[in-house]
Amino acid sequence: MQLNMQDTYDEYGDVKDTLSEWVQGHKKHVPLLSGLQFSNLHLRTRKDIVFTETATQGLYFSFIGSKAINNVSDIDAVQIHYQSEDVTGQFSMKALEERSLLQVLISTDYLALILGQTEAQVIQHFTSMEQVLSNDNNCIQLPFTQSMADLCKPILKHTGLSISLAGHIYSCIFTLIEQMQMLKHLSECQGCQSKLFKAQNLLEKSNEGIFEPDELALSVGLNIDALSIGFMHLVGESIETYHQRSRIALAAAKLRQDPSSKHTVIKQSGFSEEQFETVFSQHFGVSSNQYRQIH
Repeated sequence: MQLNMQDTYDEYGDVKDTLSEWVQGHKKHVPLLSGLQFSNLHLRTRKDIVFTETATQGLYFSFIGSKAINNVSDIDAVQIHYQSEDVTGQFSMKALEERSLLQVLISTDYLALILGQTEAQVIQHFTSMEQVLSNDNNCIQLPFTQSMADLCKPILKHTGLSISLAGHIYSCIFTLIEQMQMLKHLSECQGCQSKLFKAQNLLEKSNEGIFEPDELALSVGLNIDALSIGFMHLVGESIETYHQRSRIALAAAKLRQDPSSKHTVIKQSGFSEEQFETVFSQHFGVSSNQYRQIH
């Protein structure tokens, strides 16, 4: 099935009733100021669908989630992308798949005005950053740090005038630009990279329990934002995801060695029993009891 995104939503930003059999969700669009737009999008498909969408020229700051974004805990990562011209493309979603994002679109001339630079300087900066830092999707990906979460909370709770919402969004944009520059430094600095690898080694040694990111940052001599940003860039996962995966992999190895040791393994892992079963199923696709029977 194929759908055009422009034909998917009604005048209120909700999926049209005529399409509800195949797709659910919303796209709440807020035109804030000339050159600045804000959108909250959520899609959940009931069958395989190929969507066609047009992206206009500008800078995109996107907060990505896998379910409807109602609070900051629903945000998984951040992507930054400069779109040099209007382009129409397609993306596909499988049945029962969900995608969500909060997205800020700002024109390059408007951002240049805010930053006190020329439009050419802004375009050159983001183009050169993407050449060095972009992933396979031609986006710069950043972890969703605690400092960014604090800035996003008033955006998600906002019910006042658009001008005050724009102020919160400016704060997010400026912080993301700083974090992007931090990422560039971390990707080039051997001393910083050695600290990041040290953090990875410490996580491996401490994977039988909880190791808080702020403790880890202090141990290796980086601030928490630098550690989070650099770790994701070098390892490909957030600190929390990497540590969780390491802990559950170690737990599985122990269960293979001694299937009767489940209670002790859970206690050593640092998870509650409910958390353990949830993470175990997510990682291995079966419950720990089924895993013990298989192995």
